[in-house]
Amino acid sequence: MHRNLLSFSAPLRLIGNISCNQKGVSIVAVVAAMLILSVMGVTLISLVTTGSDVSINQLQSEQAFNVTEGGIEYEQRSLAQNLDWYRSVTDPMAITTRNLGAGSFTVSSNLPATMLRNRIPTAASTAPVRVYTTNRFPSSGYIQIEEDFTGNAEFIQYTNIVGDTFAGIITRNVTIGGINNPGGASPHARGMLVYPVTTLIDNMPNNCTSIASLRVATHPKFLGAGTLDVEGEEITYTGSSVSGGNMTLTGVQRCQNGTASAAHPPGRPVTPVLVGGVSPDFEAETVSTGSVSSAVRVVRKTVQR
Repeated sequence: MHRNLLSFSAPLRLIGNISCNQKGVSIVAVVAAMLILSVMGVTLISLVTTGSDVSINQLQSEQAFNVTEGGIEYEQRSLAQNLDWYRSVTDPMAITTRNLGAGSFTVSSNLPATMLRNRIPTAASTAPVRVYTTNRFPSSGYIQIEEDFTGNAEFIQYTNIVGDTFAGIITRNVTIGGINNPGGASPHARGMLVYPVTTLIDNMPNNCTSIASLRVATHPKFLGAGTLDVEGEEITYTGSSVSGGNMTLTGVQRCQNGTASAAHPPGRPVTPVLVGGVSPDFEAETVSTGSVSSAVRVVRKTVQR
């Protein structure tokens, strides 16, 4: 009987080992399942968070755009109430910041011209030329006073800027690209318009065909989009870029406001839109920057009166 009892002891120990192994496998399986579920949970949370961030960013971007548009509307209203744009003593005109909705906007307007603050008393005067603002004009260069070269308009060269005056060596009725006033210099009354002058780089043939791009010499006073005058022909452009001393105009439309085409070789003078005739009275470029939290949008619009 004793041997028989002993003969059953080994199988009983083997069954015990099998039971322990099964328990170990079960624990590993549970741990693996928990790890998989944890990874899936983290991934799900990450996807939900990312989706939420994208939705918030999209919403804030749309809100920022609406705020920016509000800035444009605000500035257009201000310009409509102001009949003396070119008498502004700053350029850009006064920068305004306002809260609107969930964010705020900062808006201002760039001007393509200014006005004489003091008269030029005689055709021979070489005294400094005082204007309302010299902001955004280069430290030396050329200005055009008045519009009509069959009348009193003339190009004047200056070599320095002091405050609100074009100073240094003042040269009257200079020739730019073969163009000047054949009648010579003239006196100019207070309030006459003063325009920046640059020159053509590309040739413009005698036709009214639209041009994909056109280059002029870079001038900081010119607007990013707007209207230019080339020897009496008005052209509009919808955008521009500056590189290596060249300002490349894009979306160029010729023969605007009823003006006729002509051949314009390189070197011919270029000004912003000249007031008079069928031209708009004034032009400005409004720039509005709107922000909501970290979202920022910028809108530019050319405004004419």
